[in-house]
Amino acid sequence: MDFLRTIEPAPVGAELNLALPKSRSNASLSSSASTENSPTLCEQGRDIDSADNDALVPSHSREICFQDLTPSELNVSESLGGRSLATIECLRVNRCRMDSKAFARLVDDLCSGDLSCLHTVDVSQNQLCGVEAGEALTRLLGHAKAVRFLSLGWNKLSLADLRPIAMATWSSNVACLDLRANPLTAPNKRPSKKHPKHSPANETDDDGWIGSLVDRMPELTYVQLAQVEIGDKLLISLLHSLTRLDSNVQYIGLEWLGLGNRLSALRAIMGNLAAPPHALHINLSANYLGDCGVEAIAASGAKLSSLTLACNFITERGTGMLAKWLPSSGLGSLDLSDNYFGDQGVVSLLTTHSSGVPTKTPSSYYTQLTALGLTSCCLSDTSLRLITDALACQWAPLESLRILRNSRMSPGSKLLL
Repeated sequence: MDFLRTIEPAPVGAELNLALPKSRSNASLSSSASTENSPTLCEQGRDIDSADNDALVPSHSREICFQDLTPSELNVSESLGGRSLATIECLRVNRCRMDSKAFARLVDDLCSGDLSCLHTVDVSQNQLCGVEAGEALTRLLGHAKAVRFLSLGWNKLSLADLRPIAMATWSSNVACLDLRANPLTAPNKRPSKKHPKHSPANETDDDGWIGSLVDRMPELTYVQLAQVEIGDKLLISLLHSLTRLDSNVQYIGLEWLGLGNRLSALRAIMGNLAAPPHALHINLSANYLGDCGVEAIAASGAKLSSLTLACNFITERGTGMLAKWLPSSGLGSLDLSDNYFGDQGVVSLLTTHSSGVPTKTPSSYYTQLTALGLTSCCLSDTSLRLITDALACQWAPLESLRILRNSRMSPGSKLLL
């Protein structure tokens, strides 16, 4: 049986990418998407008359795409090219410097027709901010009840700007919400020279409405919060609402939040996960956690199905603390890629005595994990032998292993697996 497979750090995110419809522009929710080799309708439209739009847009296309335009060029009627709004499934408006007023006008145009098939709204990389943007978004979601994928990343939105959604009397069908790289802390509560970046003085006490915001999205399963600017108290309140017993959230991306320097917030977040309602994947990549952050996680008593700790400066001491936490954690998938702990880190992670406590002279090799990521961890053939022994144990259920880019391994060493 071939155990050498590839695991992804965010499996739910992978499902999101597969679920999104293919577009002419090959654009995605990521800012790194390139459109140079795939000209979009909007890019071509700059050099032609609007009368030629019918020839440019295939009659079977079910996407409205605006990219790299000015706000004044956002014209729904022209982009349709004779198609009906009722056939549109995907709306993309990226890098158009669209502010809240332009977005409100666009929403008014869209809501003049039937949007019953619209399931993807991507308005990332613009300049949306303020209550006006939240109100326009609320109108759009109230009119297009089938929207499942909502990307608002790389704008200027605060969490309070989404409050109109929390006040709505209806529930949306949004399953995937992308808020990456937004300043989620309210504008009048953002850090100043007088108050440090994550001081409680920067945050509002009126955050009870956040639970109502989550209630308006009962089918929410995927939340991306990477690179957001958010204070500790607001972050804890948001994560508490997303992981309540009645929540359906299965993936939360918390990359690049500097939680290694905010250990009190990390402890509070993980402490709320002692009894999650269902399988939950937390992505804590690139948070400068170090061994102190791992210690906070291990001591929290959190129970998760999947955890990503890639690129966090974890040493063999940290993997030893993870090994002690593993039996009670419920973890089935762990990604430790890009942490240069070397062979000793794998020894600390996989070796255990019959009592379940790691020792220097273990009686066996052990892992309860079904998926393990060890890419770029400075591993040698020694680590491969340990993993091979773990696979040979009848209680070792490891099924998926990613162990790429470990230059200390000999060329033929992977044949051990």
